[in-house]
Amino acid sequence: MPNQSEAIIEAFKSLGGEREILEVRTWVDNRYGPKWKDFSTMMADMVPIELGGNHSSTIPEWSRVLERVARGKYKLIDSIEQDT
Repeated sequence: MPNQSEAIIEAFKSLGGEREILEVRTWVDNRYGPKWKDFSTMMADMVPIELGGNHSSTIPEWSRVLERVARGKYKLIDSIEQDT
């Protein structure tokens, strides 16, 4: 069973493109059940600092792979998409 950030990355790889928080949450809930509650904070924490991510986030650098494209809308950083 993946952790929440791994499940979010998996959702983006499966869905592709830019996605809203609710779309990602729905995909993860359908795949793993309603195990996690707060997707908006986790997804905000997954943005690298150099792309405007939270300085206070304690998640590891390897999981900071999202880019915020609009309020509540994110996409995988291009280099991550190409790794699959």
